[in-house]
Amino acid sequence: MERALADRDRANRMFDAYGALLTGQQQRLLRRYYQDDLSLGEIASQMRVSRQAVHDGLRRALVAMERLEGALGLAVRHDHYSTSVPRSAPKTREHGVELRGRVWEFRSASGVFAHYRFDEGTRLLIETMQVRRGDRILDLGCGYGAIGLVAAALATRGRAWLVDVNRRAAHLAQANAASHGLTNVCVLVGDGAAPVQDGCMDLVLTNPPIRAGRRVVVEFIEGAWRVLRPGGRFYMVARSAQGARTLAGLVAGRFGEARQVRADEGYRVYEARRGRDANEKVTVGV
Repeated sequence: MERALADRDRANRMFDAYGALLTGQQQRLLRRYYQDDLSLGEIASQMRVSRQAVHDGLRRALVAMERLEGALGLAVRHDHYSTSVPRSAPKTREHGVELRGRVWEFRSASGVFAHYRFDEGTRLLIETMQVRRGDRILDLGCGYGAIGLVAAALATRGRAWLVDVNRRAAHLAQANAASHGLTNVCVLVGDGAAPVQDGCMDLVLTNPPIRAGRRVVVEFIEGAWRVLRPGGRFYMVARSAQGARTLAGLVAGRFGEARQVRADEGYRVYEARRGRDANEKVTVGV
């Protein structure tokens, strides 16, 4: 069964909308496969059935949800945060949160990632990332700027570039930087790392837009590798239920390693370093 990240996200959204209408067995299969990120073999062992039975049960559950989605369309009625110009009215919201020993007030808005509440994956990445005072930092897919702005505050002799394809997000990130008096920040509108030149960054941070699909996430990883200097560090956070281990494999394929440095609240943070040899042995530390 193809485990494309876009399909995983679609399945999770459909399960949120229609899970209660499925059988108990179908619900258990979907949770273990898409939310717990277990393999077919692991599920089969837990449920004491054959691997083929798990495969067939998942297929039937997906077909049932696709029929419901075709009739009702509940899973796709959203304004995607990775679009350039959100269609929704910009309803603003304030997030007050303590991060790295400092209280921050971030303004968010509809059509931007984590509008309703502060994202726990973002929090975990911020609390985990190692930032040096002189680092040149890229926050890739910055949203309203939380990760990049905290990093900029830590890099007192460095500078942070925040990039997002979403113009509303970039505007909010700029406003949030100004409200916190951060002058070592540059906010750019662009597709992935495209606005940044090769080999100029010491640190790249990202909470990638998994809902945008596998292609976009791969471009983020490739872009991070391209803009990092030799020895530069890459930190990525991903939700276990949205394929964190799959993403770690993609990072390892590009960087030669993906070391899990923290896991909490259903999220995993991975660290990788750009070496001088792009063909290093691939290892995934979990």
